[in-house]
Amino acid sequence: MIKAYYTATNGAISNKNYLDVLSNNMANIQTTAFKKSRPEFSDLIYTNIRGVEGENTNLKSGSGSKINNVSISFSQGAPYLTGVPTDFAILGEGFFAVEFEEEILFTRAGNFEVVTMDDENYLMYQGGYVLNNEEAPIILESPEDINNINLGIFVFNNKGDLEQAGNNLFRFSNEDAEYELIETGDSKVLRGYLESSNVEVSEEIVKLIQIQKAFQLNTTVIKTADEIEQTINSLKG
Repeated sequence: MIKAYYTATNGAISNKNYLDVLSNNMANIQTTAFKKSRPEFSDLIYTNIRGVEGENTNLKSGSGSKINNVSISFSQGAPYLTGVPTDFAILGEGFFAVEFEEEILFTRAGNFEVVTMDDENYLMYQGGYVLNNEEAPIILESPEDINNINLGIFVFNNKGDLEQAGNNLFRFSNEDAEYELIETGDSKVLRGYLESSNVEVSEEIVKLIQIQKAFQLNTTVIKTADEIEQTINSLKG
């Protein structure tokens, strides 16, 4: 019963963590260019099952599973028209680059704004400087002059090197990771559009129902194991 208790507990913890991931996905359905996350599971320790006389049965007993990684799905979200001149959507591969206090972060969200500082008009995102194709902040002649800018679109050798940095931004998790300016024609920038979230509501709801049922099953096993243990202890008395 102790093994059943701990196996079900591990399962319930994994279910709860999965629910947290799904809840975050659902909460960002309307977030511009949000990228959904998916947990990756691994099995916990297996033990060999012995026969009544200690012989090897070639059977193994598991101890449940755990989430060992949460990956990000960078699939394309559908572009939608806003008509706002400072809105941009990438159709295809690549990310916008934004500089924050000498750190360069990346985003697919193109809901930029023009901010005037020290008599200069900067294209900005969440307080950071949007970079051009020379990795320099984009400066406009006037707040209305946004027709002739060269947005930098950058790609990576491995998107798995990216981790969430908050505010729909990503940074490198690997110091050796590299990025480069995307080749002309490989992707297209749509002005006056934004990219929608890549979260599919129906898919998330189905997974939510499945995980809730699994969580309920694990908590039922925990309760049953505890009741059996109490019954055994009372018989011993």
